[in-house]
Amino acid sequence: MKNYQKELDFAKKIALKAGKIILKNFLHSKIAIKSNWSPVTETDFAVSKMVIQEVKKSFPNHEVLDEELQNKKKDAEYLWVCDPVDGTIPFSHNVPTCAFSLALCRNGKPVVGVIYDPFMKRLLYTTENYPSYLNGKVINVKKEKLKIGDNIFGIPYWNEKFNANKYFELLFAKKIRPTYVESIVYQCMLVATGVTKVTVSIPAMPWDRAAAIIIVENAGGLVTNEAGKKVTPFGNYEYMIASNGTVHEEILNIVKQCLKK
Repeated sequence: MKNYQKELDFAKKIALKAGKIILKNFLHSKIAIKSNWSPVTETDFAVSKMVIQEVKKSFPNHEVLDEELQNKKKDAEYLWVCDPVDGTIPFSHNVPTCAFSLALCRNGKPVVGVIYDPFMKRLLYTTENYPSYLNGKVINVKKEKLKIGDNIFGIPYWNEKFNANKYFELLFAKKIRPTYVESIVYQCMLVATGVTKVTVSIPAMPWDRAAAIIIVENAGGLVTNEAGKKVTPFGNYEYMIASNGTVHEEILNIVKQCLKK
């Protein structure tokens, strides 16, 4: 079994470096709009450029897939998958609910994962076959059932095939409140640390989920699509459900009822 300590140390160092850029540019980062209506800032590009340069310097035989500068997947045994600022919408509107995400995938499977929230100094990380950590302490999902008054995260409203009104109706019937943070990575961080029991989202792109998958799973959670099949960074899915495992079937049942035929 390969030890990925060198790669993990590198990823943690890069995450902290990215965090400094994010904090420095917060409140005054120039914004542009992409063709899909989503914002992109100079901070996204600055972090992407830094990650690409650092990977090239430390691991010249590895490739990088990131949201902004190198977003076309290459065939490579080792591929660093990076979202420089997951949650650019809140970041660009001066809301500090975004995160840096970096994963190393070996033959398509995440083996190292790092998520960094620079505003709260929360550094989550893990490697294949090891627990997930938050600032040096082992973390675990909250293995409890849903109860009245719970808040769960994620509303996959971007998918026109999803009946969001019915989703609200079914959750309200259980006295559960759905809420939303415009960052898949951030919401998965909340699952991995036991803040919430589940998040439901569109799967978005590999950089939105590569690190999140291994961190949630190594914290004892479960990440599947709407059919209950394991989600991978490069699969083609309609939805992604990340949970504590205990509530997974219950939420899957609700999601299935909301799929428009």
